[in-house]
Amino acid sequence: MAKSKIVTGFSRYRDPELDQKAKFIIDSMTDNPHFTDPVPAIADITTANDEYITARSNAETGDREAIAIKNQKREALEDLLNKLALYVEAHANDDEAVMLSSGFSLSKSRTPIGMLPKPENFSARPTEKGMITLKLNPIAGADSYQYEYRLAEDTQWTISVHTKSNILLTGLQSGKEYLFRVAGVGAAPERVYSDVLQSYVM
Repeated sequence: MAKSKIVTGFSRYRDPELDQKAKFIIDSMTDNPHFTDPVPAIADITTANDEYITARSNAETGDREAIAIKNQKREALEDLLNKLALYVEAHANDDEAVMLSSGFSLSKSRTPIGMLPKPENFSARPTEKGMITLKLNPIAGADSYQYEYRLAEDTQWTISVHTKSNILLTGLQSGKEYLFRVAGVGAAPERVYSDVLQSYVM
């Protein structure tokens, strides 16, 4: 029997819909006895959503800079929601009612195909100052992709989950060397990572 899974990836939502969905998740997760110590913190997601709402309002003038800021705030909010979805799935113990109590949408996963293969043709390409594009071949059976990156001298990975097999990372430190890796996220809980790439950021 297929297990219920949280639908990750929020690019399908239009701007006003994303705001409404985020609010519903925030309200559902606040003081939820099933999730006592959510990661990221609900306060952080609330702040990100408030900033997104403000940026969306400012972008209604059509100003290009305001639109760019709105897009950045949206990406930050989506990233936090995707991370929270991973937390909810990890702590729900496959209980559909518990997952639904989080406010996230659920879908029946496809027939499990086992552990996903190692990502192929993973690349990291600096684009503009503080930005880098990560890309890999799409993986059959992957619901999303777990991108991870860190400064070469650090040990803690930063996680960013997206449904697409390419992603533009922003806000990186210019002139610094970073490490990057990625894994497909599917029915199996195991993660098979790509080779770790090293790249300097412009």
